[in-house]
Order: sequence, then C-alpha cells, then structure tokens
Amino acid sequence: MGLGNDLLSDDGVGLYVARRLRERLAPDRYKVIELSVGGMGLVDHLVGYRRAVVIDACRTGRRPPGTLSRHRPEDFANSPRLASYHTIDFATALELARQFGADLPERMAVFAIEVEDVETIHEGCTPRVEARVETAAEQIARILEAEETQAAEMPSALADAD
Repeated sequence: MGLGNDLLSDDGVGLYVARRLRERLAPDRYKVIELSVGGMGLVDHLVGYRRAVVIDACRTGRRPPGTLSRHRPEDFANSPRLASYHTIDFATALELARQFGADLPERMAVFAIEVEDVETIHEGCTPRVEARVETAAEQIARILEAEETQAAEMPSALADAD
C-alpha cells in the first residue's frame, strides 16, 4: 500500500514505489494499492488481509534523502505522517479498529523513505529521492519474497499460525 500525494514533490514517493512494486510482484499473490489518506481511512483498506505493507514518505533529517527504513505500526504512535490533521495517528487507528473487532492483518510492516521536500507543489520527487525509488522497490520486493519463502518452508501448523 503506497501512500502520499503525487502533487507535493517527495510526498508521492510511497505511490511511486508502489507503482514499481506492481510491475515486479505477482498480481495473483500481491495486491498493490495507492492511497492519499491516513488514520481511520487507511485502516479501512487493511481489513480482511493477513499481511500488509505500508510505504510512505518520512522526513526526520537524520538520514540521507531516499534512505529506506522498516518499522512496526506502533513506531508511528503520535506521528502526523500516517494520519491526517482531522483524524488520529496510524497506531491509535489500528488499536481502535482492533477493539471494535476489525479483521486486520496480523503481520504489518511500514517502510518509510526519507524525503527532502513535501511542501512544494510539483509532480515528481526531488532528484535524490527519485534516484532511490527503483532501489526501494527492489529492496521491498526482495524482503516480501524472502518472507513468503520462509513462510512456505515452515511446517503447515506453524504457517497457519502466521
């Protein structure tokens, strides 16, 4: 699931990486979607899946632009990045949905891509972030395929618990 706004420069990086993943991943095993929502709007799109991956832009200033990092949803508690200003943060939205019995993925990963500019109205990323889109898609695809292989190699009783 790629997140972002492709009219706000680097904010669209999650969408661009998702588009590259759609070209790489088998459509019968992976559903790739693009969204421009956060909070509860994002959670609605997770219902009914066993596993989910969220890809979004982040700006910490601690890593070079284009750097890919992997996180758990709870790492984003109180973060505005995976929330809209009129809703709640991603971790809180997930917890509320679970409390209300939503069928959410048991396994979820958030891939964040360090960005430079999310304010300028411009279609496309800044050069340093754009240069890493393909690499980020390759890395995420390798991780997903490796995890799928590991799950397939587990005894069936353990794989079902996955």
